[in-house]
Order: sequence, then structure tokens, then C-alpha cells
Amino acid sequence: MKINILIFTALLAIFQVSATNADMVEIKLVDTQDETRGWCVDLFAHLTNAMPLGGFQGHDCFLYMGGVQIDQGFDEASIAEGKFVLLYWDVCMTLQEQKHHSYIAAEPCIGEPAQKFTMHDNGRITPDTAPELCLTIGSITIPGGGRLAPVGARPPADNSTIPQIRRMTFDNCSDEASIAALQTWTLRKGEYAPEEITMPHRFELTD
Repeated sequence: MKINILIFTALLAIFQVSATNADMVEIKLVDTQDETRGWCVDLFAHLTNAMPLGGFQGHDCFLYMGGVQIDQGFDEASIAEGKFVLLYWDVCMTLQEQKHHSYIAAEPCIGEPAQKFTMHDNGRITPDTAPELCLTIGSITIPGGGRLAPVGARPPADNSTIPQIRRMTFDNCSDEASIAALQTWTLRKGEYAPEEITMPHRFELTD
């Protein structure tokens, strides 16, 4: 009897995780920049060790790991309602301050105005309380995941697959092409396919 209960519990857990994964989407930068995996909105730290108090950052997307992962998995239905919810932790994207270069916090979902956002048809994500601001990923890429590798420390083939991070803030929206590329997002799930980068990889050797 105990064995049957354990089997049932295990199957239920698998079903719940699968059902949750089916509802999750990445928030991915349309322009791949220097990363063939793409850039995604990510909770600070890594997977189940992620720390909600650290807020959100830009990180290479994890779809290649077999699907949308829990520290990048936002509830698809809630986005249409103006809420950007990470299902695993039940925390919401939260605007820290109504000003340029504002920190993006991850706070318990309580429905406050600072947790209401609009994803526009043009790919911009703006706070309802400060529509002049756009979700913006930084332009500087640094190695992440605890494997800090200076340029040239590893062969390019190895360096190109280590975790990468970029800072993320709410900045003034801009129509300037180089900035707009850092403010245009899409939702993604499904099968992974490497993308063609739009700028040189930071570890690429040059003559």
C-alpha cells in the first residue's frame, strides 16, 4: 500500500510540473545580440537556487535545457492581464521607482500598481504607472554562473557556451535603433533552435 501511495505521489508531482511548464513562457529579446541562445528575463542566481530578492536580470535563455526553466518561466495567461508572474516562486515583476534606469524587483504578487505592465504589439514592455519607461537589457555582456572567464582564458568554443548575463532596468523608451533593439521583446516556448547572432560574440577571436 505504501508503495502505491509513493508511486501515486511521484506521478502527481510529475504531472504538476509538466502542467506548470506547459503554462510557462520565456520573455525573450527579439534581437539576439551576441548570444545564439538568445537573451531572456531571468531571476537572479540559478534555477531552484535563484533568489527572488535579487530581482531580475538579463541572462542567456534556457530553452536549450529541454524547455522553459523555472527561473525564466512566466505565466503566459497572466501576461495578457498585465501581470508578469514567475510561477515557481509566485513573485511578480515590480517597478522599483518611476524613473529612468529603475531597478526591477521580484516581489510577492499583491496586485499593487507597480506590478502592472503592458506588453505592446511592437514588443515594448512598459509599466502602467510610468508608460514612458521600457524594459531594457544592458549592452554589456559578462560571464555568469560562477564561471568567470576572462577573454582568451578558454578556447572560443568553450567560452561561447558558458552562462552570460547582462544588467536589466526600466529605461526611457527610445526609437533610436541601437536602443530600441534592447527594448523589444517576444514570448517564446517550444523547441530550441540556435539563433544567428546580430553582433560579434564577446569571446570571438579577432585578427
